[in-house]
Amino acid sequence: METNENELSEFWKQYRLEQKERRSDRLPIRQNGIEQLSDKYDIKKLTEYQYRINGILDLFPIHNRWHNIKTNKRGGYKNPLDVIQKHIKL
Repeated sequence: METNENELSEFWKQYRLEQKERRSDRLPIRQNGIEQLSDKYDIKKLTEYQYRINGILDLFPIHNRWHNIKTNKRGGYKNPLDVIQKHIKL
C-alpha cells in the first residue's frame, strides 16, 4: 500500500508543477491583452495577477475571472474587451 501512496503523491506533485508552468506561460499573454486596452480605459495594474479597469472592474488574468466592485458580482471571461464593455459604458 505504501508504494501506491508514494506514486499517487508523486503524481499530484508533478501535476501541480506542470499546472504552475502552464499558468506562468499564459500570464504574460493575458496581461498583454488587458494592457493593450489602455488607450480606451484607465487600467491600473494592482498586482501581477490583478488589474482594475476604470475603478470599477477587477480582472484576474491567470484564471480569466472578473469582479465588479460596484455590483459585487463575479464571473469568468474569454475576452477582456467583451467583459469590460459589458460592465463599463464609455
